[in-house]
Amino acid sequence: MRAFLTLLVLLSLSACSTISAPLKREQIVWQDQLFKQEQAPQILSKDEIFELSPALKAQLLKPEVRNLSVYLRTKYFLELVYSPEVSPFVYNPNDTTIARKTWEDKSGNCISLTILAYAVGKALDLPITMQDVDVPVQFDRRGNIEFLSSHVNAIILHKGFWFEGDSEQRGNLIIDFEPQTMVLQRGRVLSEDQILSRFYNNLGAEYLAKKQKNIAYAYFKAALMTTPDNSLALNNLAQLYLQVGAQEIAESTLRRALIHNPEDAIVMRSLQELLRSQKRDGEAELLSTAIRASNEKNPHYWIGLGMYAMSRNNFKEAIRSFEKAETMASGFAEIHQNLAEAYMKIGDMDRAKTEIKKLISLVPAHPKSKLLGTKFAAQ
Repeated sequence: MRAFLTLLVLLSLSACSTISAPLKREQIVWQDQLFKQEQAPQILSKDEIFELSPALKAQLLKPEVRNLSVYLRTKYFLELVYSPEVSPFVYNPNDTTIARKTWEDKSGNCISLTILAYAVGKALDLPITMQDVDVPVQFDRRGNIEFLSSHVNAIILHKGFWFEGDSEQRGNLIIDFEPQTMVLQRGRVLSEDQILSRFYNNLGAEYLAKKQKNIAYAYFKAALMTTPDNSLALNNLAQLYLQVGAQEIAESTLRRALIHNPEDAIVMRSLQELLRSQKRDGEAELLSTAIRASNEKNPHYWIGLGMYAMSRNNFKEAIRSFEKAETMASGFAEIHQNLAEAYMKIGDMDRAKTEIKKLISLVPAHPKSKLLGTKFAAQ
């Protein structure tokens, strides 16, 4: 998510960032004078955001549930959050909601559903945590705003689990609601405060898209008061400063984001656009080398290029990008998924079959493994 001088704002959702030593809260100089504080919302607390409804909490705390083994409580958890008969959740990328509302609405984006899953897992006393996972960069345009979405999910950490389906699987159990993802590997564990910061950041981005700058500022501030090293909240705050004409403050905010996440190509592009708008072309060009270097070694960059080529029916170019990503990463199910689909599009069924075998070996019970196998059999 960032502001381009073409009046296009790019906002970052569900931040993915590397963790560095956080700056002290007092080192961030807030610009409250630029915004109407009387319009600031009542910021919900962490307890309010993670709280389950009384009815759901009572259901989870029943003795007959609490006395189950960890394995049976996990199966109960899966039936509760995944079963269409019990909880027909609809993935909704547009709204960030607290756990209670997500359950009541039976819909939410990845961070809302992750918070709900985590809260349910904690109530069941399961070894559950939340994680930040790398995905290809994806943009969603809403009016003159573009949203950049990254991804979080939940994971139950218990290597002794086993589940029977079409095959037996052992290992940690990843809870992910996003219908397009094949990201089933371990990510970076997030604390409750880190998720809370991302939650506030999402709300800030949503209010900025609605042109409610004063409310957006309050949520970006809340995000950074919670975790000052949230680089994408810093990036979004910089876009807000640009919208109110505070270019110098925006630049210093972007540079602060790069202190925490120096290889963030998204933040670097934001800074580059700002420098170019000020005719500081030499400084802007210096960033081009850093951006290229960051992209070149990032398999998700190449996966994103491949997905873009697929959307334009340029399947051979997509294959080149996916194969480049494959040389940089192992165990990425989404690479084999996309390669299989691209090979099928150009009629190379032998290579498609090879990729499907690789995919099934990685995630045998995943619905997309079964779907691709069915597609291949129908060819």
